[in-house]
Amino acid sequence: MHAFPVIDKSGVIISIVVEDLSRFISFKKQAMGLESRFRKTVELAADSIFVLGNNYVIEFANSAAVVIIGDPLDEIIGVDFRAYLNEKEVIDFLESMYQGGKKTDSACFFSEGSVLFGKKFFHFIDMCVTRAIEVDDQVKLYIYLRNITEEKKLQNDLKQTNEFLSNLINRSVDGIIAADMKGNIIIFNESSEKILGYKSREAIETIHITEIYRPGFAKEVMRMLRSEDYGGVGKMETIESINLSKDREEIQCNLSAALIYDKDGKEVASMGIFSDLRERKRMQKELDETHMKLLQSEKMSSLGKMAAGIAHEINNPLGGIMMFSNMMLEEIDIDNEFVDDLERIVSEAARCKNIVRGLLEFSRQTDYKMTLVDVTRVLDQGLSLLENQAIFHNIKIIKDYDKSLPFIMCDSARLSQVFINIILNAVDAMGKKGILIIKTKCNRSEMKAELVFTDTGCGIPEKIMPKIFDPFFTTKEVGEGTGLGLSMSYGIIKDHKGSINIFSKVGEGTTFKIELPLEG
Repeated sequence: MHAFPVIDKSGVIISIVVEDLSRFISFKKQAMGLESRFRKTVELAADSIFVLGNNYVIEFANSAAVVIIGDPLDEIIGVDFRAYLNEKEVIDFLESMYQGGKKTDSACFFSEGSVLFGKKFFHFIDMCVTRAIEVDDQVKLYIYLRNITEEKKLQNDLKQTNEFLSNLINRSVDGIIAADMKGNIIIFNESSEKILGYKSREAIETIHITEIYRPGFAKEVMRMLRSEDYGGVGKMETIESINLSKDREEIQCNLSAALIYDKDGKEVASMGIFSDLRERKRMQKELDETHMKLLQSEKMSSLGKMAAGIAHEINNPLGGIMMFSNMMLEEIDIDNEFVDDLERIVSEAARCKNIVRGLLEFSRQTDYKMTLVDVTRVLDQGLSLLENQAIFHNIKIIKDYDKSLPFIMCDSARLSQVFINIILNAVDAMGKKGILIIKTKCNRSEMKAELVFTDTGCGIPEKIMPKIFDPFFTTKEVGEGTGLGLSMSYGIIKDHKGSINIFSKVGEGTTFKIELPLEG
């Protein structure tokens, strides 16, 4: 019988009694084989393994540990492990493990933010520490390090990519909205906020995708996306759509869309890109209006030249007709049967002379004098000539004058003619009963004087608005007007380097806005 001291797994010395030496030798060989396999396993481990003795001294390091440190093994053994750490909280953690008393502990320290220092490399690591008590009460720390540098790099790359894509989507000038197949919004960028009025979080948490369209249009979009007729299955080429804002305002947009698929080809989301057309439509309207004004100006210029020629040709014969008719009236008796006819000739000839005078005014063939004038006074003088007439008895006139309006360079007589013409037209439109608001304003930012006449009349139908300033165009009965009033007004304002515009809606009234330069 032979007794041999052996240390068990927990470090306790026990005695093993063997009956014969051969069995003991066999047992020792098995133990050595296990130790060899254990060392081989440790050496082949992908994780770095360190064994620390007292005072953090490295007593063992496997091949992976050599790689992560970057130094030869003989330069690592005996080194203070703390030399490779830069995070104080990691060092404090190891100290707490050393101070753990008699118990044996195992603990993990998730140190993704920590850096393990080597002489050549820096690594992001995860750490696991096991504490053991040796026979002589020495504390051993078994440290397992997993190199997550590549993981960290991939995470950072992914984070940067996500941030880039997020910025790309958020900074887009177009609205970008994505929704899952249940209609729940998952992306709502900054431009979408500006277009539709929802905050991104509000839209994602509370709004269904169908709420940003007119009823039924969201289903129509999905139908087009699944059809081959609108750019191919899964795509929808640009179409015009009416979208609804938070306050339910209808907003014209250009919409293009696409379906998003997973790796198996299953629909998982839809995405729409919205271009706000409001500014484009406004600019197009202004361009169209400017084009119409240019055409109108060219037309007025041509008609002016023609009117001047006609007026001069007609003026002389009319003068002769009136002169000889008056001579005949003076020579015949008052009871003569031709008196009425001659008076009718004189009256109609005088009416023709007035029309000719209007043509000459329209064609700018008359002389006028420009002086500094108080426009407010010109307005009041014109009103004083009209207010006492019977047609004004049921008209309420509201004056809103800007007292800061300076004198402007103009021909007061011709400007008064424009004001009187607009006021009389307003009275006719109101059926001699209603409210007429006359407002003046000094627009110093644009260096313009603004004169606005607003009535509560019947309004002007949209289809005849382009003809309002045409010579001889009138909606009055035959004999009640020549249709030259607004044409002449247009020409007079243009002579003053100003503009005259009309805003009207049938049944609600009409506004004439005149703008004149403050500096002549």
